[in-house]
Amino acid sequence: MTLFKTPLRQTAIAGIAMLTTAVTFGAALTPAPALAQSGAYYRATLEQPVERRTEIIRGGTFICSGTVCVGTKARSRPTNVCESLAREFGPVASFSVAGTELDADDLASCRVDQDEA
Repeated sequence: MTLFKTPLRQTAIAGIAMLTTAVTFGAALTPAPALAQSGAYYRATLEQPVERRTEIIRGGTFICSGTVCVGTKARSRPTNVCESLAREFGPVASFSVAGTELDADDLASCRVDQDEA
């Protein structure tokens, strides 16, 4: 049979294969819209600078450098995450969750628990 040996058919198959490959790599390399903004769910400002370090805190990955910490979503309430972050890196001056600052009472309780530790 000569169905597989026609030049037009071979060219069409090669073209489809290249198009599929290009679309697949393009989709894999394009960042998701949610991650294009920031990728950080938590943001904290520390009172004292720290060396660049990465820690897993309550299931979220936190990267701290200087006085700034950013982290992915954890499996606990924000106040618990703030307390754990303070125990690990030191006093927290501000803490936000998905762009919303922790209110003064929650931030104060986070600081009190860290001071007791």
